[in-house]
Amino acid sequence: MTSETLFPDDPQPDKALPHNRTATSKLAARLMKPFAGKQAERVFEFIKTQGDHGATDEEIQTALKMTGNSERPRRHRLYLDGRVKDSKNMRATESGTPAKVWVAVSPDEPATAKPKTDWPTSGRSKPSRTHLDESAPDMIS
Repeated sequence: MTSETLFPDDPQPDKALPHNRTATSKLAARLMKPFAGKQAERVFEFIKTQGDHGATDEEIQTALKMTGNSERPRRHRLYLDGRVKDSKNMRATESGTPAKVWVAVSPDEPATAKPKTDWPTSGRSKPSRTHLDESAPDMIS
């Protein structure tokens, strides 16, 4: 059985879902694989219906009744695929913290995702604190 028939709704059948390398995370990614494509389309369609107003991750999760652990990876994949982008606007979450607002990218718009390998990391897997401090000084205490 090929991966194409095993996961028919997955736009990238040969690509593994992200995980943090723990046994439980790997298992969750494997179990989620058959649903990831449909979930990503639900996330995209919701963001698209919001137009220029866009949607935060929390708003998407609430509207679609989807947990953050399911919604965020789907929205991130849409971002990496160039289908959604950061609007450069922020809205407060229910707890009052600022959150990025995501908007759909029109098909003729160039992709804006920056691959993780281009982040300034100082040899670490996440952006350096210095990079974060320079990027959003008013957001970090």
